[in-house]
Amino acid sequence: MMLKIQKLNIPGFEKVIEAIDPASNLHSIIAIHNTKLGPALGGVRILPYPSFDDALTDVLRLARGMTYKSAVAANGLGGGKSVIIADQKDKNIKLLRAFGKVVDSLAGEYIAAEDVGSSIEDMGILHNATPYVAAYSHEKSSKDPSRFTAWGVFRGIQAVAKTLWGTTSLYKRTIAIQGLGSVGGKLANILFWEGATLILSDIDEAKLHEHALLFGAKTISPEDFCSEKCDILSPCALGGIINPKSIEKMECKSIAGAANNQLLDDSCGELLMKKNILYAPDYIINAGGIINAAAEFDLQGYKPVKARDKVNEIKDILLHLFIKAAEEGKPTNQVADELAEYNLLHSIGKRQHPIQFH
Repeated sequence: MMLKIQKLNIPGFEKVIEAIDPASNLHSIIAIHNTKLGPALGGVRILPYPSFDDALTDVLRLARGMTYKSAVAANGLGGGKSVIIADQKDKNIKLLRAFGKVVDSLAGEYIAAEDVGSSIEDMGILHNATPYVAAYSHEKSSKDPSRFTAWGVFRGIQAVAKTLWGTTSLYKRTIAIQGLGSVGGKLANILFWEGATLILSDIDEAKLHEHALLFGAKTISPEDFCSEKCDILSPCALGGIINPKSIEKMECKSIAGAANNQLLDDSCGELLMKKNILYAPDYIINAGGIINAAAEFDLQGYKPVKARDKVNEIKDILLHLFIKAAEEGKPTNQVADELAEYNLLHSIGKRQHPIQFH
């Protein structure tokens, strides 16, 4: 049986496809939400979802988030995402090459990049089957985006500090980080040198112990993360952690982390505002990675200094957003959505030149 690709009719999305290849055990979904500002770029998430519906729900939310993320960053890209329904231990070259053919069938409407469960090395394998890949290992590549994502989250945390305490200093501010992966671990390192008091949480006990020793940090279980008393909660693992139940027990002053889709739904923003918890909208504060990947497609070629300087703008974007939210009495996530929708409506940041793929 050959590779089978079928379109799914999903209102509000430009294109959603499901691809099945029995020969490689591939079962994947690619969702293209909006390409008004440029081709859709989004990561390839590899997870053993409990069901197809769970995978579909995740990819749709993530694709929409990528549209808004790129719209606010004005990086000339649209929003898309893909998921491969598989355990990471079952990931192999055959499966990845089959998925590369699926990406190639979209002829550049969607550009793949690494995400949870996938790596830069995996993107190199995809590139054997399609040119429509970003951040794989080659001379002109933006390579690992995690350092840019972590730096952007740090700049966002500075915006939070400035808004709450009138200074960007994080000295002796207590910050709890959930998830010590490629972004969370780098963020912890930055915050340690900034003088923050760290509280760490991760499902990997060995990794948690190692980071606790490095940074002189207290450790807590993932179950206790949301109720931990601190200045800033920084979710850097998977989404949906901020929900009515977790908000009820929160004892933090702000939430500022790298995870995508932190809010279970939009109404949680209102609940946070009522509790006087300042929320840094996830797709703004964690945009450093996509900003770095987009820089790979500049006409002058990828320049890390230029990418870094654009990531630094996350701080000012959030400062203005917090002021606007306070003035209008709106949840910060609502103001963020309004900003993204305004940029989409008025084509702000629209790509002016076609991407040259390697």
